[in-house]
Amino acid sequence: MKRSFIKAAGVLMAMILAISFVGCGKNTDGVKNSSKAGNAGTASEKTGDKEKVTITLWSQFSDPNSTDGNYVAFYNALESIKKDMPNVNIVHEGTESESYKVKLKTSMAGNALPDVFFNWGAGTMAPYVEAGLVLPLDDYMTDDIKSRILGGTLDNFTFNGHVYGYPYSVAVASLYINNELFKENGVKVPETYDEFLTAADAFIAKGITPISLGEKDLWPGLMMYGIHAIRMAGAEAFNGALKGEASYDTPELQKAAKLVQDLAARGGFGKSAMGTSEDDAVAAFKQGKAAMMFMGSWLNGDCEAEDSAVKGKISVIKFPVIEGGIGTADEFHGGSGETFLVSSSTKHPDEAAAVAQYICEKMSKDQYLAGSGMPAWKAEMGDTSKLNRLSGEIANLTKDATGYVYWLDSLTGGSKADTLMNEISALIGGSETPEVFCKNLEKLNKK
Repeated sequence: MKRSFIKAAGVLMAMILAISFVGCGKNTDGVKNSSKAGNAGTASEKTGDKEKVTITLWSQFSDPNSTDGNYVAFYNALESIKKDMPNVNIVHEGTESESYKVKLKTSMAGNALPDVFFNWGAGTMAPYVEAGLVLPLDDYMTDDIKSRILGGTLDNFTFNGHVYGYPYSVAVASLYINNELFKENGVKVPETYDEFLTAADAFIAKGITPISLGEKDLWPGLMMYGIHAIRMAGAEAFNGALKGEASYDTPELQKAAKLVQDLAARGGFGKSAMGTSEDDAVAAFKQGKAAMMFMGSWLNGDCEAEDSAVKGKISVIKFPVIEGGIGTADEFHGGSGETFLVSSSTKHPDEAAAVAQYICEKMSKDQYLAGSGMPAWKAEMGDTSKLNRLSGEIANLTKDATGYVYWLDSLTGGSKADTLMNEISALIGGSETPEVFCKNLEKLNKK
């Protein structure tokens, strides 16, 4: 799949940090600028049809009370769309993330998808495109809309020259540090990987979980292995392996696997990471029970929430460079790759496309203000005095980014993603050697 995001990301982040967003004189919360999607309501009024068009919408945003910035932004969009698109009645079903993935697979097999549905980009999205189940949005992607979307953020939604999804966020994974725990226990905030291990050992000795990890849900382990692989092999080589263009079975990726396994074996993830859910891992970090967490920028909202025991005590740092590795400190895990797709079988393509655009553009602004990631759309941000401070820290960390590797399950997709998650879980659990791990992953590329 064509993907130039790596080259564009550093420029994108620098722009975000430097200009703090220049308003483009458009109604970025609405859909009036779309030649087709934006005229859906007008067309209804001209025909005198007072009945609303019903659009079914599925998402993984299952909890309207969540403090996660993406959830906050999504429910903000759902509420404001009632006013801005009065001709549309949205029927939303939110399902918890892992259950949502199963729900999508079942619905895809039975060709029973809703009009609009949340999905991840790249390899996760490819089966829907290949099966003709999602609508290309090229006819709705006007020059005006393109001018408001930041460069490089459409790549994970583009297949064979056709765009199938709008972006809404650029999420970046960083190492979250509980400064209070480090200070109280006399532990140095790590600048090198050796110092990272030293810090882990110091917290283990004091009975404090060094790194909170919810491996029961499998995907958090992808992130932990992912950043080690980026540091050891470099973003370009690791991207090549994930896309089947290079080998997994290299000394660098074997070393990355060994480092993750050794970190787990020494107690770096605590005593029960394999049986801990991601929700519980986040809760433990919010309660000040873990010193560090490697996670995406959606964690910002949780850390700074009013009910968080660590509010004001957390900072974000780059994951340390590993001595002997090819990767640099300015290569990051993350990117733009979450969207809302439109079913090709929808009876209301114009309205469905309008809804997808509206939600993505509205969420882009609101999730940034809620502290969950960098926006993918240009917008006048207004008063940013209450902006989550961790978002500003991440923008500063990534302003000179030279490479990105998107989330591993999204890049690979389908059964490959399932295999990757299970293999990494076996690696962390100690039931598989790094050598076997890399050879098993290489088999994926030979199929």
